[in-house]
Amino acid sequence: MVNKQQSSNPRSRWYPRHLVRVRSNTMSMCSSPRPAPGVYIIVNRVLSPNDDRLAITFNGPDQPATATVRTDGPAQHWVIADYDTKTQSVSPTSAKNLQAAWGSGFVTVLPAGKYVWTIRKTDTGYTIQDGGVTAFWGVEEAIDGAGVTIGVGTGNEKQRWFFESV
Repeated sequence: MVNKQQSSNPRSRWYPRHLVRVRSNTMSMCSSPRPAPGVYIIVNRVLSPNDDRLAITFNGPDQPATATVRTDGPAQHWVIADYDTKTQSVSPTSAKNLQAAWGSGFVTVLPAGKYVWTIRKTDTGYTIQDGGVTAFWGVEEAIDGAGVTIGVGTGNEKQRWFFESV
């Protein structure tokens, strides 16, 4: 049983034990081991110090992606497309000729070039890893404007994501 104090905590709404997909203020379970092809807002599992949800944001070609306060704006809409049975590409909806790529320690957005990622469901959110499953997307700090990093897996919740269907 959850007491009222816990259930009214805004943080508890975004730390579910199961993955959820949010659409039109309703939630539904996401049972697929990876997201189905479609358009999503990709939200970090960890809230900012101000209890804001942070979504991956497209900042233009050849620019690093950042985690910014979720706004539902087009810069936070990403197309997930299947590349093969194990990997998927991630492209901004406003520039489908670009793909999320491996920059210098950060996710950057470059002209499409078969940049693919392994996106898998865990008990604590989705992980986004390189095709060889050696590095993870995450944030070092869950703050507005943080760079989306690519680095060694830590098991940290800052390397877990939710995919909210648009």
